[in-house]
Amino acid sequence: MASTNKILLGLAAFGFALQFANVTPLHAQSKFAGVDLAPNKIGGIKDMQDVKKYCGTKDLKVAFSDGWGGNYWRQITRREFENEASKCPNIKAVRYTDGEFKAEKQIADIRGLIAQKFDVIIVFADTGVAQLKVMRQATKAGIAVVPFSTGDAKFGKMGTDYLTRVTETQIGLGKMLAEWMVKTLGGKGNVIVHGGTPGNPMTASQAVGWREVFAKNPGIKVLEGPVDTNWNPALAQKVTAAAIAKYPKIDGIMAETTGPIRAFLAAGRPIPAWAGQDLNQLSCLWQDHHAANPTFKMATASAHTWLARLALRKGLAAVNGINNDEPSLINLPFSEDSTSADKALRVKCDKSLPATAIPSAMVSKEDMRKILK
Repeated sequence: MASTNKILLGLAAFGFALQFANVTPLHAQSKFAGVDLAPNKIGGIKDMQDVKKYCGTKDLKVAFSDGWGGNYWRQITRREFENEASKCPNIKAVRYTDGEFKAEKQIADIRGLIAQKFDVIIVFADTGVAQLKVMRQATKAGIAVVPFSTGDAKFGKMGTDYLTRVTETQIGLGKMLAEWMVKTLGGKGNVIVHGGTPGNPMTASQAVGWREVFAKNPGIKVLEGPVDTNWNPALAQKVTAAAIAKYPKIDGIMAETTGPIRAFLAAGRPIPAWAGQDLNQLSCLWQDHHAANPTFKMATASAHTWLARLALRKGLAAVNGINNDEPSLINLPFSEDSTSADKALRVKCDKSLPATAIPSAMVSKEDMRKILK
């Protein structure tokens, strides 16, 4: 179980501070200084707009610098970006680079994009502040650099290190999932919360949210959390198996992988209430097992692969001198809720799709079949 000190050390290592305040405006000398990109605006998926509004007419080159491209979430996110770019006929080059989770590789990737004079670079900065110097170089070169999915943390200096950023609010996500858990358990029960890699800022931000909610509901006892799982289903299954052996009663799990469900099935224990991120495999596990496990109620938040589209739109707006009033700070919606009467929130198992398909993705089913081998 990750301690509070471990989280704080992890945040310090990344150079993050949990705050949205004091966002730096675009530097007065920036070529984009007169463009309003609504960096502090909070909203949701309903506020997303058509990219054609921001395409412009001049020939452009756009790129996605990914810190790591090795799983289904990254593959779908890449396709979101490529699909959005394809809607602008004036975009003449679309590039994707994979940093392979090596800071020096992603730095070299971005330097290459600078040298090739790309107009927009969106960035998933897995290695955190290690990317800020080269992002600053790209920004200074007049490139619209837009990191996305940075979480609630302050990340570098907006307007200097990069143009703007778009991100889901992880604190808000932690609150939303915790509130669902409290409601579903009737305010009383034992809960385990899984995280990702040790000290990562997204898990730490979510923890701020769920701790606030559970502190107001003393009937909820957090047995362990956030538990480091590296977002790896096999590791999540392993640590859950150990928890099952340790605790006779587990009423709720908050997790982003399906590994823990496998652990409950293997142990012959009832599957508890579940709150996490949407995934076709999870939806189908619920469909197959909820009848025999009435405690297996489920709610999932959108996996937000579509944030890559918003990041691209912000960059296009900047290079074309068009104000973009879409929100930059996104409150993620529920994708599914098995306890809700709302048909839009029904559990979305689709066995014609790969297990790693994401129900809330804005990528077509045909595309997901192609890219998820």
